[in-house]
Amino acid sequence: MLTRRGFLRAIGATAVSGGVYACGIEPSWLETVRMEIALEGLDPAFHGYVVAQISDLHVGSGVPLPYLRRAVDAVNAAGPDLVVVTGDILDGCGATGAAGDAAGILSALRPRDAVMAVLGNHDTGAFHPGLGTDEDAVRRLGGALAEAGVDVLMNEERTLERDGGRLRVAGFGDLWSDGFDARGFLAAPGEATLVLSHNPDTAPELARRGAGLVLCGHTHGGQVRIPFVGSPYYPVRHRELMYGHHRIGGTQVYVNPGLGYSHRIRLLARPELTLFRLTVDLSGACKSL
Repeated sequence: MLTRRGFLRAIGATAVSGGVYACGIEPSWLETVRMEIALEGLDPAFHGYVVAQISDLHVGSGVPLPYLRRAVDAVNAAGPDLVVVTGDILDGCGATGAAGDAAGILSALRPRDAVMAVLGNHDTGAFHPGLGTDEDAVRRLGGALAEAGVDVLMNEERTLERDGGRLRVAGFGDLWSDGFDARGFLAAPGEATLVLSHNPDTAPELARRGAGLVLCGHTHGGQVRIPFVGSPYYPVRHRELMYGHHRIGGTQVYVNPGLGYSHRIRLLARPELTLFRLTVDLSGACKSL
C-alpha cells in the first residue's frame, strides 16, 4: 500500500526528474520536422524545392554556441535550396559581441541558393509591443549578417530564379518594434509567394494580401507546455497561432518553435529545424514526411 510519505516522495522524484529534463535535456534536443507544402501557382521549376527554417536563436542569452553550430550542421546535412531565419537572432540588441557570434554561426550555412532572414523584436530592442526600434543596433546586426552572407529583408522582396521559373520571397520588419509594413506587398491571385515575418500576429494581414506560405517564429512553441493546461504565457494575440501549421483562407502559415530560449527551459516544446518541400500537387495542401 502506498503511504502518504511514499506518495510525497514519488511526487518529489517526478518534479526533480521533470526539472532535469526541462532544463537539461529538452532545450538542446533538436527535432527535425519535414513537411510537404503544396502551393497554388508554384512554378513547376520549383517543384521539390526545399526550404529550411530556423528561428529564435537568442544568441547572447546563454544558449550554448556549440549547440547552435550543431543545429547549423543539421541544416547543411539536409541539403536545402534556401535557408530562412525568422527573427530573434539575438537575445538583446545590446549584448556585447552577440552580433559577431550570430554572424559567425550563420555564415556556416550552405544552401544551394541563399540565406534570407528577418529581424525579431529582440533584435530591435522591443521587448514589449510598441517600444520602437534601436536603429543603431539594427545597423550593427544588419552589417554583421550581410558580411556573413545573410540577406536581411526589411519590408522588401527578392525573386529566386530556377530553370526559367521564378519564386517571389518577401520579408517584413518586426511588429512589436513598429517595423512591420506590408502596404507595398500584394500577391496576384494564384501567385505562389513565400513570406517571412517574425510575429505570427502579422499572418492575418499577410493572408489578406494574398501570401501563399507565411513562415513565423516568436512564440518558442509556448516554450513550456504544461500537460492538460497548455502554455502559461502567450506572446501573441492570435493564440491559435502558437505553433505548427495553420490555414487562414488560402494562405498557409507555419510557426516554428525556434532553436533558443530566453531562459534555459523547454517542456514539451522541443527546438526545431523545419524542412519544407514545396510542390505543385494540390491534392493535399500540407502533409508531414
